[in-house]
Amino acid sequence: MKTSMHKRGNLLRGNQRVLTVSLLLATLAACQKNVEPKLNDAASEELVSTKATTGGNIIWEENADASSFLTGGLTLSVQYATSYGITASTTQAYNGTKSARFELRDTDPESHSGTRSEIAFPTPTTNNFWYSYALYMPSAQYKDEAADEVITQWHGGGGITPAISMRVTNGHLVMRTPDNAKTDLGAIEKDKWHTYVYHIIHSSGSDGLIEIWKDGTKLVSRKGPSMYAITGDFHLPNWKMGIYKSDWNGTGTTSTNLRVLYFDDIKYGKATATYDEMLPVGNGGSTTPTSPTDGTSTQPATPSNTSISVTSFTLVNSATEKELSTIANGSSIGLSALSLKAANIRAVTSGTIASVKFELSGAQSKTATDAAAPYALMGDDGNGNYYYGNWNPPALGTYTLKATPYDSKGVAGVSKTITFTFAK
Repeated sequence: MKTSMHKRGNLLRGNQRVLTVSLLLATLAACQKNVEPKLNDAASEELVSTKATTGGNIIWEENADASSFLTGGLTLSVQYATSYGITASTTQAYNGTKSARFELRDTDPESHSGTRSEIAFPTPTTNNFWYSYALYMPSAQYKDEAADEVITQWHGGGGITPAISMRVTNGHLVMRTPDNAKTDLGAIEKDKWHTYVYHIIHSSGSDGLIEIWKDGTKLVSRKGPSMYAITGDFHLPNWKMGIYKSDWNGTGTTSTNLRVLYFDDIKYGKATATYDEMLPVGNGGSTTPTSPTDGTSTQPATPSNTSISVTSFTLVNSATEKELSTIANGSSIGLSALSLKAANIRAVTSGTIASVKFELSGAQSKTATDAAAPYALMGDDGNGNYYYGNWNPPALGTYTLKATPYDSKGVAGVSKTITFTFAK
């Protein structure tokens, strides 16, 4: 009996030593940012159950209301390294009773070679899709800072930055495109739900298209390259959403240490889908607004900040980096007489401006936002070097140009609209 008790005591002490060593190793692993710990089975199973696709034009959708979520119909890559990285939350809900909650901290271990909490969809075999979700950004857990992070991206491989990405910087949503242009889409109003609908034709040629609606208002209608050419390791872009903050990779830190976002009624649609099908539906079966505004302006009918304005437009020769003249309403501009091939147009502003949105229609069309002075239709490098964004050459014909200034809170000021003609 004593021998049996002695052996049992030795076994217990041995198990305690093994448990102690295991806990020590786990603690050390958690302290190393580059180690990706394996989640416990219960946490993993909570996020990977079954969910059927809806069929028709909707390939996949999710509102987190089921006991488990983020699977079914598609093989998703769920990329996070903590038990709190992606969870179903009852704190906020746009559709039903739950939403998908994404949390990222600067001390989180890396997952898939980055500090991220994201879901990634499979690489597609066709190039025309719709995407949408409702987004809630809590002000207490998402403090503004200049160092940006990606909350939606379309990644085409190649070991470089995503072809298209939606980034948050200083509380604004900024779109980055394959030409490395950054378009300010305005402030994200926190502590309230917003709907986002995207229609993208992924192409490295002129037939590419990016359309974006926020809360029913069209923010972007951009034609032209929307992905990198498929060579080497590049492929058709696959959709990813969540939070990825590259500044926190390795031992990097920024002025904040926490990011929390809620997504709800996430939808992935075929080329044949419609805006109405893709628009997230709020509780009560309604959305606000229920249909898109086809216009491209996001300003209210009456300016909210009359202390800022666009006062005039200046024609720029991008080849020489020189400003030529003010463009008067109704004027005709002779390109040959000015020896003008590469052109740009600068908005002259008054007041403290954060960005200017340009809307050009006519012989050619373009909608873009410049968030750094000098504010130019075709962009610049922020130091007046207009060659970085030139109109080369402008098509002959009549144009209407509208420019709207915005302050640092995303409130529109007094816009200006002119009509002019480019002639030989």
